[in-house]
Amino acid sequence: MRHASIAAAIAAVTLLVAACASSDEAAGWTYAPPPTEVAASGAPSGEPSAVPSGEPSAVPSGEPSAVPSAPASAPASAPASAAPASAPASASAGEKVTVTAQGIQFEQADLTVPAGAPFTLEFVNNDAQVPHDIQIRDQSGAALFTTDTFPGVETRSFDAPALTAGPYQFVCTIHPNMIIDVAAQ
Repeated sequence: MRHASIAAAIAAVTLLVAACASSDEAAGWTYAPPPTEVAASGAPSGEPSAVPSGEPSAVPSGEPSAVPSAPASAPASAPASAAPASAPASASAGEKVTVTAQGIQFEQADLTVPAGAPFTLEFVNNDAQVPHDIQIRDQSGAALFTTDTFPGVETRSFDAPALTAGPYQFVCTIHPNMIIDVAAQ
């Protein structure tokens, strides 16, 4: 009788373990990791280390690193293009030029920017809930650089490319009536 009780207990435990293992799958439950916290450096915590495999690491194996990893094929810097600029301006971008949007128009009618040197384009969008961007166009109308589109009220800074001396326009691509005549000098 005692052997029957032990066998029944083992069978019950086996069924319980099997039921637990299959019920998670049947119910569609999955483990959801906790949300990623952003470290003081701006990089998400829990990102893998950027140290190549086989290299010694200052972070013990298995522990997250505050250094974000980047694909090996990522270019060091992207060329200026008509594609949206997603990187905020850095201190090395040179002179700061501020443009303000208010009442679905630019407050500046004309501007002067430095010729031959990149500059920081600070864009102040004071139109609440209204998206704007700035596209830099040359004399032929070709797009040289476009900022991110974002609704106000917000201020963002962008690294604008160096422009050769001459006339340009800053245009909001969403509201083409918003134009600033720009001289690169």
